Amino acid sequence: MVVLFLLGDAVIRGGWGETLLLAPWPLLALWGVYVAAFASSLAIDDEAITVQNILQLVRIPWGRVSDLQWPWQVQITMDDDAHVRAIGGPLQGRSARRPGDPAQTPAGTRAQFDAIERAWHAGREHAAPGTGAQGAVRRSWDVPALVALAVLVVWAVIAVLVTGGPS
Repeated sequence: MVVLFLLGDAVIRGGWGETLLLAPWPLLALWGVYVAAFASSLAIDDEAITVQNILQLVRIPWGRVSDLQWPWQVQITMDDDAHVRAIGGPLQGRSARRPGDPAQTPAGTRAQFDAIERAWHAGREHAAPGTGAQGAVRRSWDVPALVALAVLVVWAVIAVLVTGGPS
């Protein structure tokens, strides 16, 4: 909302030309907030668990998952003893004044982790026997977010070149 207000104010006070020169800077800040606070996630389906930590995506087939733990964040241990922590998964709440107590975890948050565990067990049961690891762990990047960053950076460079840069 703040970025929208700033850009609307720029249109009213300076016109569209000035706004186009100003826009990449608050949009870059907004992109940073999105990536830091909202992009991370954890998704499950019948075949795998997909973890997005900031800009990196990791898709792990259920057959490759050897253990799920929830000490603070969801931690996935794979059959090769590699670990992936899900920044965007359900978190066990912990007060700043006292150590965490699993009994104080909100019921909705606990239900989310329980759903992940059920999907893991169901995925392992439905896996075809003798298929070994049942697929490779796929790592990739959040391409749309990186494309958006590239567009904003190019836009910012053009804005600096048009205005002559900082004085």
